[in-house]
This record gives sequence, structure tokens and C-alpha cells, in this order.
Amino acid sequence: MPKAKKEELPKDLQEIWDELIMPVDTNISFDSVILDAENKEKYRLFIKEQEYRDKLYNYGLEPMNRLLLYGASGTGKTYSLKALSNLLNYTMVYVDIAKSLTDGNVATNISNIFKLGNYIAANYDGCIIFFDECDAIAWNRDGNTPEGGTVRRATNSIFQCLDQMDRHAIFACATNLLHRLDPAFERRCNLKMRFTRPKSDIDSDIKHFIFPKFIINDNVDDTVREIVKRRAQNYAKLSYYEIEELVKRAMKRAVLNDTNIVNTADIYDDLSKAMNFKVKVGTGTDNEQIFHNDSHYDPSV
Repeated sequence: MPKAKKEELPKDLQEIWDELIMPVDTNISFDSVILDAENKEKYRLFIKEQEYRDKLYNYGLEPMNRLLLYGASGTGKTYSLKALSNLLNYTMVYVDIAKSLTDGNVATNISNIFKLGNYIAANYDGCIIFFDECDAIAWNRDGNTPEGGTVRRATNSIFQCLDQMDRHAIFACATNLLHRLDPAFERRCNLKMRFTRPKSDIDSDIKHFIFPKFIINDNVDDTVREIVKRRAQNYAKLSYYEIEELVKRAMKRAVLNDTNIVNTADIYDDLSKAMNFKVKVGTGTDNEQIFHNDSHYDPSV
């Protein structure tokens, strides 16, 4: 069954879509997602349960349908959910958290979001209701303050909606700040996945993100490769997203030079700049010199 289109929905649901839902591109292959062994197995079991969804319900069992993804920014949480939506052919309802909290009645907004998601799930055989940065709406906050009262009402509204969620719907949420979540909210998620910084080999990541029409020319100096990889292991801000963007930049550079050959030396050079240092390889005692680069690195340049 095809995914839902806004123009096909009842008018009141179209209005909810326009007001509270953000546009999202889910045309992402699940094979392009980099997962560690633990998360790969968790997703495998989750997908399997979705495939056996109706059979599980017939036996009085409920498949996993409430996902909590947590970890640093850029580690693939949202990306993996978009790919999951594509794999399962489920419509993704990507909630605009800021607007849901500030525009009108919070409880009503959340109720309307689930109303939209439940309709799509029931009529299009599947929907992912996605709350990104869910710590903003399920914050473990003192309800005695005005802000805490708003968050508490939002959290309680989600609890009620989860209890009434359509069996064909999936609730997914992501956060960079797990410690800020309401413990009761966290307990309601029956699949939790921790996303971490890249641990795989940079060369493997380059091959993973390169498009099929391009050829990799592995021309990076071995000393540069070793130094950059060593620095990358201790660079807290490095993410799969950043590596992917650098590979895309190299592919664009190739096209603008009328070729489909991507040089790994260029990617390693961009990566060292992104980590705010540069490598100079000389001879003899000058070999492996590292110079800090204090200028701001702009990947669009």
C-alpha cells in the first residue's frame, strides 16, 4: 500500500498536517545506515515483529511499537528512522516539537498529532509518529513551575495517546539528552537504542557513503591517514553525518572538475580541517608535523 499523501486526507487532518507536521524525505535505503552490532540486531528483531504484527496480535501479543533512540547529535538516530520508514513503507509523521509546545493548547496539539497518525496507520497500513528532541516535551521537570506545568501536561497527554494508539502505528522519539527525560516516559518505550560516535574505519565509511557512479582514488599519504585516524578517535564532535557530508563534498568537487573520480586525499584533508588541525608531511625529522589551524572551517567552501 502506498504512503499517505496530505491531499488525500480529510480536511481537518490536512490542517493538522500543515500546522504541526514537518516535511521529511524518507527516500533512504536502510542499507545506507551505519549501525553497530547491537543496534543492527535490535532493528532486525523490530522489523521482524512488524512483519509478524498481525500474527502476534492474534496470539494476544503486542509487537514492539515504541522506540526511544538516544545519543549524541549526528550519530544516525533520525536518519535510521527515516530509512526504517522507507523499508517498512510506513508514512512518517515528523512532529514539529517547537510549534506543538508553543502554538495553542499543548494537550490538544498532541491529541491531534496522534489523531492524524492513527488515521494514517489504520488506512494506509502503517505510520511512524516521530517526536525528535523529545526531551523538550517529556522533560523531567518540577510541575510547580509554569514551564514544568506545560511539560507535565504534554507528557500526560502523550501517555494517554500511547494507550489508545492504533495497532498499526509506531511511536518513535529521539533525544541527545537522555538524562533529562521523564523516567515514566522512558519506561513506556519498549525498544531503546543507544547511538554512539563513529567507531568504524574512516576508509570503510568513505566507501559506504560514496555513490555508485563514482570511483575512489585512494591517494592519501599513509602518514596522513595514520595521523588523521588517530586524531579522529579522540575527536568528540565527529559524526557519521559529518563524514557523509565530506564525502558528498568530494563527489561534488569531482563533478565540477568533469570527472567521477574522488580522491581520498581531499577527504582526509577536509576531515583534518573539520577537526581544526592540519598535517604537513616532510622528510627526515620534519615528518609527521601537526600544525593547529585556528581558522573556522566552513565545509561549504
